[in-house]
Amino acid sequence: MTPAIYFYTQDSGLLRHWQASFDGVELPQQEWAHAAGSIAVIDSQYPALPAWNEPIWQQRMQHQFVIVVNTFPNDEEGYAVLLAGAAAYCHAAAPKELLQQVISAVISGEIWAGRSLVLRLLNAVNRLPAKPDPLLVLSDREREVAHAAARGQSNKEIARALNITERTVKAHLSACFEKLKVNDRVQLTLKVNGIN
Repeated sequence: MTPAIYFYTQDSGLLRHWQASFDGVELPQQEWAHAAGSIAVIDSQYPALPAWNEPIWQQRMQHQFVIVVNTFPNDEEGYAVLLAGAAAYCHAAAPKELLQQVISAVISGEIWAGRSLVLRLLNAVNRLPAKPDPLLVLSDREREVAHAAARGQSNKEIARALNITERTVKAHLSACFEKLKVNDRVQLTLKVNGIN
């Protein structure tokens, strides 16, 4: 069951789109006074939003999932939004199926962002100074797969480079996630680079 979704927007077309995609999407009656575990979807064009580096966001995002949307998303804003603690950044008018994937990821405790933003984040992380290998619990092949995934390679690219099937890549990634106690590729990349 999807938690309550509060949509901060003044764009009636976007509101109708989200209401057609999910049951129970509503405009907030009062600012930021929602039940713990609910979802706040914020149109980044919403008037008078504090800057993403303002401390108020940490307080607002402490007990609520926050998804920031924009009809013209860009990596700079997405980076600032995720740094502020948002769980997701996506196109405001994305197709219903994609929005459902975003909501599912967020409810599962994962972070969701578009591919170009994720690649940019992975590149930034990969430029950090190397630390001792935190992957000692992995087999040699799992380590190879983890390092390739941390470089932003897709399952298909990893399979081709290591001469294994995509199914095997998925199995190795699942083993990596389990052994390293991470939920997704972003967390895996942080672990590979000794940040998490």
